[in-house]
Amino acid sequence: MELTRLRNATETLHRKIEKDLDLLRPSFTLGQYVALLGRFWGFHQPWESEMDALLELELPGFFAPRKKLENIEADLRFLGFESEDLLHIPVCGKLPPLKRIGSALGSLYVIEGSSLGGRILARHFGGHLGIAPDAGCRFFSGYGERTGEMWSAFRELLAGRPPAEDEEMLEASVATFELLGRWLEGEAHE
Repeated sequence: MELTRLRNATETLHRKIEKDLDLLRPSFTLGQYVALLGRFWGFHQPWESEMDALLELELPGFFAPRKKLENIEADLRFLGFESEDLLHIPVCGKLPPLKRIGSALGSLYVIEGSSLGGRILARHFGGHLGIAPDAGCRFFSGYGERTGEMWSAFRELLAGRPPAEDEEMLEASVATFELLGRWLEGEAHE
């Protein structure tokens, strides 16, 4: 799959999420940041479970280092959450359709791409909110120094997939952006 096709198919949705959330605004508070992390946790908790089950069958070991839930939990704990608090976070009950490897990779494209953009946000949050990759901002820091390497490996994987998976990838990437955007905005899919 050509990355350009995925980028073009999701560009409008990507811009909409950025505009709607407006995370770089000066008025964005630490409380809003914590709420946003909670929304991400509520999405990743069920999404990662489904992705892991699907990807492990065909690409053993590929998804494990890409999981983000532990980083979100570490951030929330640093910011005052206890184990009991995690149990009360709403969980997204409607996920993108992840039936085959093509749809899983299309959905993962959205999350992997956010690891790149997240690094820009991490720098901004560091200055604006006083947090750091090891102190409340692990999730947005992506893979740290390995972010570029992880993105390159993902791009290579997509480029080597059979063209028969292209439509599934495109549909799943669009569906993931749509769902994630609504979820992060606070729409209930619980």
